[in-house]
Amino acid sequence: MAKYKYRGNETLAPYLGEMLLHPLAEMTRELSGRLGIRAGSPWSEIWHAITYVPVSSERAEERGFNQAEKLAVMVSQNTEIPLCHLLVRLRHSEKQSFKTRSARMRDMNSLFAVRAGSMKQFLLMHNRRKECGAPRILLVDDIYTTGSTIQACAEALQKADTSPMDIYALTWARS
Repeated sequence: MAKYKYRGNETLAPYLGEMLLHPLAEMTRELSGRLGIRAGSPWSEIWHAITYVPVSSERAEERGFNQAEKLAVMVSQNTEIPLCHLLVRLRHSEKQSFKTRSARMRDMNSLFAVRAGSMKQFLLMHNRRKECGAPRILLVDDIYTTGSTIQACAEALQKADTSPMDIYALTWARS
């Protein structure tokens, strides 16, 4: 992951993305059982969209890419779950890996928002499907440490619409 994320080795993205498919399959199997959806249903019957944790323009320029977005693209391509660019980062923040848990929590406050028009477009797509229930969004990030980033992204998604939605996180590693 360090070679991919910090040293810009983007050629690792397909391998890292493929490594996410097994835990996603396990999560999907468990979720489909709880929802009463038959086993072996297409991924897109369980998941309505994939999105990812956005990076600031400064971080994207520094790294040359958004590692979470690349992983989300790989998962989307392998599962045919629609990729939706739902979130934006409102400001640059220092690297989270150097911060304490409490500093991370403070730093994440109001850091993300829903991209203008994207939630409306997603909900229109979701409502065209002939199903009931809350939309299920898969939020992809590279590393889960304290959960503060995932929590901040989920809060931004929840604030964007008054109807409930179910947000699940898929990360490559936990530290």
